[in-house]
Amino acid sequence: MIFHDQKGKRWLIIKYCIFVCLLMLVTSITMYILHENKLANFPWMKTYSANLLHWAVILFVSYLILSIAIGFFRMVILIYFSIKQYRRNKILYKYRAINQDYFKAFRPRVTVIIPVYNEEVVIRRTIRAIMKSDYPITEILIVDDGSTDSTAEIVTKIFSFSHKVTLIRKINGGKTSALNLGIQHAIGDIIITIDADTVFQKSTISRLVENFTDSTVAAVSGNCKIGNMMNPITLWQHIEFVTANQLDKRALDELNCITVVPGSNSAWRKSVIQEVGYYHHDTLAEDADLTLRILNAGYKIIYEDRAISYEECPETLKDFIQQRIRWSYGTLQVIWKHKKHILTSPNKGLKFFAIPSLLFSYFLFLTSPIIDIVFIISIFKGTTSIFLFSLLFYLTDLLNSFIAFKLGKERMKPLLWLIVQRLAYRYLLAYVTWKVVFKAIRGNHVGWGKLNRTGNNKY
Repeated sequence: MIFHDQKGKRWLIIKYCIFVCLLMLVTSITMYILHENKLANFPWMKTYSANLLHWAVILFVSYLILSIAIGFFRMVILIYFSIKQYRRNKILYKYRAINQDYFKAFRPRVTVIIPVYNEEVVIRRTIRAIMKSDYPITEILIVDDGSTDSTAEIVTKIFSFSHKVTLIRKINGGKTSALNLGIQHAIGDIIITIDADTVFQKSTISRLVENFTDSTVAAVSGNCKIGNMMNPITLWQHIEFVTANQLDKRALDELNCITVVPGSNSAWRKSVIQEVGYYHHDTLAEDADLTLRILNAGYKIIYEDRAISYEECPETLKDFIQQRIRWSYGTLQVIWKHKKHILTSPNKGLKFFAIPSLLFSYFLFLTSPIIDIVFIISIFKGTTSIFLFSLLFYLTDLLNSFIAFKLGKERMKPLLWLIVQRLAYRYLLAYVTWKVVFKAIRGNHVGWGKLNRTGNNKY
């Protein structure tokens, strides 16, 4: 597993470097105190201290202005290309409506794969929703990754009447191994992956599959929504999902550099999965890893906003943080794994925007509380330039969600929480990112950390 340092050698070196830096800092402070109290004479200390403070202020202000400027520029790019993609899709959908006979005749074999581990609470509903699909599915493979509850018994008992539903049982080996086993058994040309807590609409699979009429398309990302909006935490995630899908993903689709096709709602061309070597086991973000390998191989990845699914998101703060640590850690692993391939990638959108944008997000999460503190200080100190820079950044950030909700034709009522959501998320994700960075540096093992299902998906 990437970053895993079982012997702890990397952390030992880092601790030594930290110790040396702290020793130098303590020595400098001691010399300064001795000099100021005339207990020792260091004539260069005053000049040294003044220069150090001067450059520290310059670097801090430069960082602040540069961060806000890059963040603003990034948001403008996302807004521009998401609107452009929305307009292009309107034309495309009209074309498909006119030529619907052709698209209805396009019926490749489709295999739906559901990897499961202790999913007795939600598995019935997920399978039933898939069986109601308006697409003639070839088979539904339930890959049981060593469940210790009654998941397998439920599948066998309730769905034994259908020749399309097949249960594959295996010893516990993780989601990646379950997905790969399912793909190896699949007879479909198109693979649909779905999480056990996710509910598909009747037309979701049809919407995903019709994009494969373009032979250069290797994967399609669906539109994942929250199905259990029942408290502030789930509502905040709803705002995040809508913004990410309707703004970020639309823009990345337009630039052909979507960085992750989520395993909860996705379609893949089986031949391409085989070509790039299936899912890999060395990261916690196996879907992001496969996505980047496909992009680097020169294929297209599409975002289909009409392929809607509803999933169960974490309902408690503890579960939310646990999930985000896994997501963030896994994404960092994928970026590190592909660092050389990204630099030489033929995909310019990936190389010059998507990955730099992703890395900037990590950096911003690490330091965002500082921006808030400086913004508050600027209000009281009357530092107009910093105040205006920060205010412009905040307003553009809020505008992102309004535009995303408009593009997705979502109800605007949840945006009453927007300011609270932005503030809460900023500090939650700062905590998560710092924790992830320390885990990566120390080489800690981070497991999957399966969330407990509640069955509160109301869709």
